[in-house]
Amino acid sequence: MTNAELSARLRTNVIAFRHLQRARGPLRHLGLPGVDAFCLPEHPEHPRAQQAFFQDAGALGAALPALEAFFRGLGIATWRVVVLPGDTEGRRVLADAGFRPDAVRLDAMGLALGDAPDAPPELALEASETQDDLVAINKRTWSALGGQLDVWLRPPRLPVHTLVAKEAGAPLACGTALDVGDTAGIYMVATMPEARGRGLAAQVMRGLHHQARARGMTAAVLQATPEARPLYQRLGYRDLGAWETWGPAGA
Repeated sequence: MTNAELSARLRTNVIAFRHLQRARGPLRHLGLPGVDAFCLPEHPEHPRAQQAFFQDAGALGAALPALEAFFRGLGIATWRVVVLPGDTEGRRVLADAGFRPDAVRLDAMGLALGDAPDAPPELALEASETQDDLVAINKRTWSALGGQLDVWLRPPRLPVHTLVAKEAGAPLACGTALDVGDTAGIYMVATMPEARGRGLAAQVMRGLHHQARARGMTAAVLQATPEARPLYQRLGYRDLGAWETWGPAGA
């Protein structure tokens, strides 16, 4: 499985995850041939919530006027187009349209599950049907997101696979997987501040991988923070390169 294949699987999975968010909250969507755009008008200060994804440069070029109208119509002046590593034609289309890359980078990583040993977690993890613990832990980790994470508490039930590490009944670490095709997208992996340094996130990841294999998944993909990259590398993830975000010049 090539890096380009893993990158394409990650893009497809991220779009599917955004659709889950849209079904439960105020996230808005514009679907065009080969292009998906998402906007959170209530939070214009979060650039990662105002993004467009494209399949190829031709689709992107054709969609740019409609994308501009979509975001402007929702009161969003600062929006971004996500460009995958190696997409020189997509960069050319954006540069010709007056877009420029900004400082935001999304580190993409992928794992062909057959390339890594199946090492089940060494501690018992709770498979959670609700997202209460997942949201609580992530709110402690990403306090700046505030109530935005509460969208995952709303019905209908999320079609995800969530694992939680607990101690004396208290949730300490978590993560969830969304299956799209035969690829598990890994999201919201986090550890309570007081429980860090104990390897709990690694145990959660091993549990997510073990379950994914049992479901017939052949790959796992994710977006990593700089702090978490070493953990994922130790688990066998490949660095797929940084996803760039391009915005209108001067935005």
